[in-house]
Amino acid sequence: MSKAFPSESDRRFMDEVASLMAPWGWSRNVSRIFAYLLLREQPATLDEISEHVGVAKSIASVAARELEQYGNARRHSQPGTKQILYSAPEKRYGPFTDQAAMMGTMAALMMRQPVESAAVKNRLTGVAAFLDAMREAIEEVYERPEFRD
Repeated sequence: MSKAFPSESDRRFMDEVASLMAPWGWSRNVSRIFAYLLLREQPATLDEISEHVGVAKSIASVAARELEQYGNARRHSQPGTKQILYSAPEKRYGPFTDQAAMMGTMAALMMRQPVESAAVKNRLTGVAAFLDAMREAIEEVYERPEFRD
């Protein structure tokens, strides 16, 4: 007999992912469903997600669509049925492309802010340079062949 899924260890993993993703702006439900999909071998139905993650089916549906919209889940249809399944993506994970874009926007904002103080200008220039370097690093990783879709 195989072990029950999700196990207590799996549930702890889902909760830890939720805690780690909160600063990135992910809701607890979206984060837990993302972690759940990462742990699954096969795509999951909304009923399975709802039951295993412990959320209402409507919450599972909204969260799965949000994950799909940003490339953090894949939608699968079953021929001859209206049932939709979701799985983790094969190559790209997390909110990092969105965060990279935000870093670039923040850097541009800092560089165009008029300031009279040289100290403030230096500070803004330094933070902008850091954000641009982070954005470039994330973009470079996404351009590597092993992470392309």
